[in-house]
Amino acid sequence: MAKYKYIIYAFSCVFIWSFIPSISRFGQKEMDHFQYLFWSNILSVLAVFVVALMMGRSWKRILFIPWPVMLKVLILGALDCFFYLLLYYGYAIENGVAVLVIQYSWPLMIIGLSFFLFKEKLTIRQMIGIAMGFMAVVITFTKGNITEIAVEHPQALLLVFSGSFCFALMSVLSRQFAIDPYISTFWVFTCSTLVSAVFIFAFSSINLPTGDSLMPTLLNGIILNGISYIIWFKAMNGPDSHKVASILFLSPVLSMMWIILLFGDAFVPAYVIGLVLVIISGLLCISAKRKTSEQNELMDDLIED
Repeated sequence: MAKYKYIIYAFSCVFIWSFIPSISRFGQKEMDHFQYLFWSNILSVLAVFVVALMMGRSWKRILFIPWPVMLKVLILGALDCFFYLLLYYGYAIENGVAVLVIQYSWPLMIIGLSFFLFKEKLTIRQMIGIAMGFMAVVITFTKGNITEIAVEHPQALLLVFSGSFCFALMSVLSRQFAIDPYISTFWVFTCSTLVSAVFIFAFSSINLPTGDSLMPTLLNGIILNGISYIIWFKAMNGPDSHKVASILFLSPVLSMMWIILLFGDAFVPAYVIGLVLVIISGLLCISAKRKTSEQNELMDDLIED
């Protein structure tokens, strides 16, 4: 029964995250992406802080962490801020399905960064996955016509691609230190808030979310970005975490359905092909990584014996 509990956590998180593209569009009707991210971050900080207290963490343990850890979390928070800032901008001006394809290229980037930064070996499955992911990006940019770029705002997709790189780099760097997930999530959002504050003072203005933007901002900050992270941590703490992680790739499929139903974005066959390719490539990378981990564990057991 406990095993199914983790699956329920994962499906819940995937369902919640599938609304990020749609909610971000609604939230940016009366705010720009700088304002939307800033207020969402503040709400996420508050939500995660309350949840951490409810889970038994003392406020002193949450607020006071060693300076070396603080510096590392600051870097992760900045990368998180860049990811969402560029992602929200992409969803605000470009076809949502096209942005989805580029957004979910981050698993491939994780494999690439692990190879270049930590010299992890690439498996055949990972190489095939990377190739398929590259094909998905090319098809999305060209709508299937590889001789030209056919999207309306190619610069937006390039920015989303850069944001996905930031998310992948954050994921890879987060392996380098161990800290309580509730506390680390609180500080990642706190640091992301500080960075987003710099952007809002430099390029925008502080306006309270009102009217049509109020409810989407509340939903995004408290649930989609805040509490959902806690749910995901719970899902990943269960057995067979690689199988749980593979459920994540249901999220873009659901997101595509909401985008088309709610906003009437063009159902471009090339985008659907690109989405299928990027999902398959991500699954290949996850399964290959799991197989490598199992082999390493087996070797460790043999050495201990």
